[in-house]
Amino acid sequence: MSHARKSSCPEGPDRLPEGHLTLREICADFSRHEASIRRRAADHGLSRRDFLQMLSAGAVAATGLASFAVRGARAADAARSRVVVVTHPEVILREYRVNPPVVRQMLDRALVELSGAQDEKAAWQTVGRDDDFVAVKHNSMGAPTLHSHTEIHDAVAAQLAAQVGVKPERIVVVDRVVPEPYGEFSEPFTLPSNGLQTRLRRLYTDHATAIVNVSVLKSHSGEGVSAALKNHLGSVNNPAAFHWWQPERLPRNLPELNALDPLRQKTRLCIVDAIRPLFAGGPADNEQYRWDFRSLIVGTDPVAVTAVGIRILEAKRKESVGKDWPMTAARQMVAYAQKIGLGNADADRIDRLDVDMA
Repeated sequence: MSHARKSSCPEGPDRLPEGHLTLREICADFSRHEASIRRRAADHGLSRRDFLQMLSAGAVAATGLASFAVRGARAADAARSRVVVVTHPEVILREYRVNPPVVRQMLDRALVELSGAQDEKAAWQTVGRDDDFVAVKHNSMGAPTLHSHTEIHDAVAAQLAAQVGVKPERIVVVDRVVPEPYGEFSEPFTLPSNGLQTRLRRLYTDHATAIVNVSVLKSHSGEGVSAALKNHLGSVNNPAAFHWWQPERLPRNLPELNALDPLRQKTRLCIVDAIRPLFAGGPADNEQYRWDFRSLIVGTDPVAVTAVGIRILEAKRKESVGKDWPMTAARQMVAYAQKIGLGNADADRIDRLDVDMA
C-alpha cells in the first residue's frame, strides 16, 4: 500500500499537540523511507523484499536499527492478519459490571471464528498446549471503571485449564504486580531507535512459554491509544521512560518493545476489551467520552487488533463531532509497527470479521 496516495493521507485537525506530525508529514516520511529502501535494493541488484531479508540476516549494515527493525518484514509482506470483533448485547449487567458466562461465550465464539476450528475445544488448543506455562497480562490501570474486565482473564485461565489441560498453577495472571520468583527483572534490552534500555519481568523471559495479552481500548493523552501494544508497559521496569506521544517516543518505543523476542515469539493471543471503550479524554476515565460498544477485539497480531481498535475509536470520534477526528499519534504507532515487521496495520492487510451474537 503506498502511503503517498492522497486518498490515504487525509488532512488532520488544524491544531495538533506540540511535537505531533500531520498525517501528510507522516505519509511523506514513509514515502521517503520506502524510496530509500528501493534505491538501496537497486544498488545491490536486489528486489525490495530480498533486500529486507538481507537486512534481517544482518548482511547489509544500513543503520543501527536495520537488523532489528526488519525482522519479520518479509513474512509481514506475505501474510495477512485476521481479527474478530465479537459483540453481545447482554454482556453488560450494569455500568461497568459484565456478565461472566456471556464473556466466556464471546471468547469461545471469537476463537472458533479466528482459528477456523470445529469447536471451542479445538479453538482453545490453538492458543496453548497442556505443557505450557501461560502468562496472562491484563490491564488494571483505570480501575474500577476503565480497566480490562477481570471476567475476561478469568475466562481465559478457566478455558485454558478446561479445554487445553494447562495446570492451573502454570497459568499466572498478572499486571504490574508480579509474584516471586516471576517478578524479577531481566538483563537490559536496548531499543534501537533511541537507545532506550529496559528490563522485562523474568516471567516473560525465563518462565512463560505462552503469553495472552488482555488490554483495554481507550484514548491516551489526546491522540494516542491504549490497547495491545501499550499493555506491555506494565511488563517493564521503567514505563515512565517510554512516554510521551511525540513521534520519536511512544509511537516508536512501543512497537520496538513488543518486537523484543520474548514478547514477539511467545504471544499466542491478543484480546482488547472494547466493552465500554473511551474515545477521547484518556487515559483517565471520563464518562462523557465512554460508550457501550459491548465487544471484544480478538486476534493473534497485536498490531492488527490495535489498528482495528483505533478505527473503532475514530469512527466514534467522527460521530461525536460530525467530522474526522484522527488519532494521529496512534496511527504513527501502528504504521511504524507495520514498517518494522511486527504486524499489520493497513486495513487492506487485515481480514476483519464482525460477529454479532444477538
